[in-house]
Amino acid sequence: MRCCRKSNALRALLGAGLMMSGVHAWAQSPPTPVRPHAGLLRYPSVSAKQIVFVYANKLWLAGHEGGQAVPLATPPGSVRQPKFSPDGSRVAFTGNYDGNFDLYTIPVEGGLPTRATHHPAAEHLCNWTPDGNLLFASNGLSGQARQDQLYTVSPNGGLPAKLPVPYGDDAAISPDGRYLAYTPSSTNNRTWKRYRGGWAQDIWLFDLQTKTAKRITDWEGTDTLPMWQGTQIFYLSDGGPEHRLNLWRYDTKSAQRQQITRLAEYDVKWPSLGPGAKGTGEIIWVRSISLGETLSTLQTVMASSIRLVGRFSSNHRPSFDADDDDRHGN
Repeated sequence: MRCCRKSNALRALLGAGLMMSGVHAWAQSPPTPVRPHAGLLRYPSVSAKQIVFVYANKLWLAGHEGGQAVPLATPPGSVRQPKFSPDGSRVAFTGNYDGNFDLYTIPVEGGLPTRATHHPAAEHLCNWTPDGNLLFASNGLSGQARQDQLYTVSPNGGLPAKLPVPYGDDAAISPDGRYLAYTPSSTNNRTWKRYRGGWAQDIWLFDLQTKTAKRITDWEGTDTLPMWQGTQIFYLSDGGPEHRLNLWRYDTKSAQRQQITRLAEYDVKWPSLGPGAKGTGEIIWVRSISLGETLSTLQTVMASSIRLVGRFSSNHRPSFDADDDDRHGN
């Protein structure tokens, strides 16, 4: 009996020693940086100084020129579609913390996320509005699972306000707050490459003052994901001779369309427009393009210079490996 008790005590001491040595090892040896393949980084968004993106179902934040990336949000479920606020101080995103996709915001310095929506249907974040609200799409009140409608909501939560279009998705509001560019439906999460069927997307322009609308693209394939820069709308289309999704521009003054990029092998996916370091506009996907005068020079792929590392919390654990109730330690 004594032998058994001594044996159990010895096992307990050994186990405690191994645990303490493990904590000491974490404290002395930071995690080795990982250089991910650029194709694994998704949903990038860019501000004047930083990039936020999704990798391994976590939000990561890096400097504008790349370098070390640190985890910003790590919900137990997946996360997608992060977007910087107009001033770059916060990031809004769609996250699954409680078994459902809702909208959240988090400061770029880190901390606890603020939940903005609470409907049991899923929400899809489109962007921030010029006045600092969140623009999103949801089928929660449409009565039809395949019919999304557009709403705005305060980043601090509250009741959403429906926009005056019958249905819509993938929307953006002009800098002056007057015009809404949107697609009536979305196939961006489908695998229908070179799709020409009845769900092929076109971009519509809705005047929020006069309540009038017009279609600004008429390509039989895909025109989607409008982004505003002044009075110009940048968007994705596979209407070029390459038949790949490339960046295009629509001038609301002249109603002229122009193809900007000419990638012939792979599609441009999930572009996002930000102010750029000089405030002249910048689009990021897996590459970035300056929206200056020439619109011709593709910059180096930012993702290739990003290294993923963990930050340590006070108990010496890397924050991306923390428990569910301690996932935002700085």
